[in-house]
Amino acid sequence: MKRTLQNLKGLLFALTLTIAVSCGSEQNGNSSKSHLPVARGEANAVLAVMDTTQWNGPLGEALRDIFSDYVPGLPQDEPYFKLRNINPLKMNNILKTAKSMIFVSTIDNNGAQSRAMQNYFTTSSLEKIQKDTSLYRLTQKNQFARGQEIVHLFGQTERQLIAHLKRDKDLLRNYFLNIENQRINKAIFKVREKQIEKTLRETHGFDIQVPYGYDLAKNQRDFIWIRLLDPEYEKNIFVHYRPFNSREPFDDVMAFREEVTSSYMRDIQKPEIYMTLQNENRNIREVNFKGRYAKETRGLWKLSDISGGGPFVSYVFVDESQKRLYYLEGYVYAPSKDKREFMQEMEVIVNTFRSGEDLLNAK
Repeated sequence: MKRTLQNLKGLLFALTLTIAVSCGSEQNGNSSKSHLPVARGEANAVLAVMDTTQWNGPLGEALRDIFSDYVPGLPQDEPYFKLRNINPLKMNNILKTAKSMIFVSTIDNNGAQSRAMQNYFTTSSLEKIQKDTSLYRLTQKNQFARGQEIVHLFGQTERQLIAHLKRDKDLLRNYFLNIENQRINKAIFKVREKQIEKTLRETHGFDIQVPYGYDLAKNQRDFIWIRLLDPEYEKNIFVHYRPFNSREPFDDVMAFREEVTSSYMRDIQKPEIYMTLQNENRNIREVNFKGRYAKETRGLWKLSDISGGGPFVSYVFVDESQKRLYYLEGYVYAPSKDKREFMQEMEVIVNTFRSGEDLLNAK
């Protein structure tokens, strides 16, 4: 309960803090921002504007622990974000158009770079920081470019700010994860396969948004498989459902997955070949999926003849209004390519899933 209240306090702070930043606040509105350039930069990249001495010390290490940690369930080490330090004295108009930025400073540092960071705050802002040790974060949108997200991280001392960062590690990382997912959502759903979506609603009683280019590879009584085939990679989503009459699938999610894939994910021309599991890099946890208790799994799949493999993310949950148990998975096959961004797309698609009362309420 204590942790929940701390997180709630942090969220309320991000939304209601009236501390003034000298370069302006998002509360000024976006109507006057139309003259700004469009934010640019690669996906999952975050610029950390801060004193390089602090970047190379414990404060920088705390930031890297948040943003540069490795994504679970991938075949090779890939960080959540590509985090790059920018010397505040070398900020220019090009760097200021980055999509995602964090501005990090502490009052106890009096170096030239730190003094430059403090120029982003008004005198009254600095006074508030000195009086209230709970203040450490402020979010801004469209400050230097349209579509830009900025988080200011600050404190009286470096030690104090590090304590905040360690406590709210997941909160801070998830803030930018959600932003990246929103950007992916906007990009991939500009055009959708509406006919496939209609088929799924009318035939199976659930809905999932299908980006342009995907086809319906399988459409069986209790199983569907949609995929996008490219000469260099595959992107796949499949859904299996059955009457909910046992909690066994929650007790051993991987055994349940093996049952599903060995039954439905077999090579048409060589049925002896089927999708199975690799043993390494597996992460299973309890989550809230679309308001329902679920088991989330991130891991690696392979074909039984070891001719292919890759990462997957899956959810097992129950729709009580339908009295159905669902298994929902997104996986990719992309040999010799990084998998991070592919799997983000799978997660975004999977999270458009709706069924039962959720689907009815959306009409």
